[in-house]
Amino acid sequence: YMYRCRVSNEAGSVVSNRATVYVYGPPTITNHPMSQLTTVSMKVTLNCKGTGRGSITYHWETINSGRGQWMSISNSNTRRLVVRNLQESQQYRCVVSNEAGGTPSNDTNITILRTTTHPIMST
Repeated sequence: YMYRCRVSNEAGSVVSNRATVYVYGPPTITNHPMSQLTTVSMKVTLNCKGTGRGSITYHWETINSGRGQWMSISNSNTRRLVVRNLQESQQYRCVVSNEAGGTPSNDTNITILRTTTHPIMST
């Protein structure tokens, strides 16, 4: 939107230069991270993508199986998060932000498959 200001008094009036006002909304997430199955020894890569006006930033959070509060993951300011120390019942999400606010992604579950070794019977 473009605006001008007109100021008047007994001596006359003056009009300001045009001012442009941009209205930004929070970003939209176009690629939510996907839930995954893995084993304990593997690492998992989560991806997220958002679009919107202004400067877009990314940040990742984790929560223990939906209980408690979402906790910030330090040094996680990219579209991609590599999780190396897998823990059971952890959920992850990406928060995409701009000057107008932040939008959280869908929650992502990482399910750890446990392998069991069975004794070999010999006769």
